[in-house]
Amino acid sequence: MIPKKASKQVKKRPQKSQLKYKSPPHRFDPNKYAEEDWMYLGLSKKQAEVVMKFIKPGITSNEALDKIYVFPKELMSLIKDSTFYPKASRAIIESEDITLPNGEIQLKQILELNSIDSLRLVSLKGIGPFYASQILKYRRKIGGFYSIEQLLEVWKMRPETYEILTEQVFIDSEKIQKLRLNTISFEELYKHPYLSYAQANSIVKMRTQLDGFKTVSGIKKSKLIDSKTFDKLLPYLILE
Repeated sequence: MIPKKASKQVKKRPQKSQLKYKSPPHRFDPNKYAEEDWMYLGLSKKQAEVVMKFIKPGITSNEALDKIYVFPKELMSLIKDSTFYPKASRAIIESEDITLPNGEIQLKQILELNSIDSLRLVSLKGIGPFYASQILKYRRKIGGFYSIEQLLEVWKMRPETYEILTEQVFIDSEKIQKLRLNTISFEELYKHPYLSYAQANSIVKMRTQLDGFKTVSGIKKSKLIDSKTFDKLLPYLILE
């Protein structure tokens, strides 16, 4: 009888992603980080280059950083409690004068993103029909932009295109379409990209149970509405 070989006890190794990324040595403003700093935390050179392009115009939250398509979720979980951002945000971009060869001064074109049409959007430097179409399509879906950083959510947005846009547009958040919590239908609520079917259904059911919301923060009572979702939705919410 051939004796059975003793089975080897396999030690569980830590996941590769846990070993690849490092926690930052101290609190930091991501806007001030250089390419080498991101590589120290575990990004490849190519990933770090993409991140640097996206943050060049300035970002104001971890949410914006997390939208960068090459940014690993594992690294975000390591740095999220160590980041801080300047309070000032670029809501309106100052126009710059351009001196033409003949000596005339021409104002640089700065357009409002929530009211611009496709023709004027295409007229911006570096923005062709494809991106104009995608930006307007997403604007309709979300009900207008309240932050420049929402452009990072547009399908196939490239860092160089985002950078170009931030220099040529500003946002008037008063123009966004509001979601009237106490009267909006489930179908309309579910259409919003920030809400899933279950989340929209939960809000409508809770509204019925409470006989209407008294404050917009009332939707946070739903277990399906986390702080991240609420913060993203908040600028769109009103009661009636």
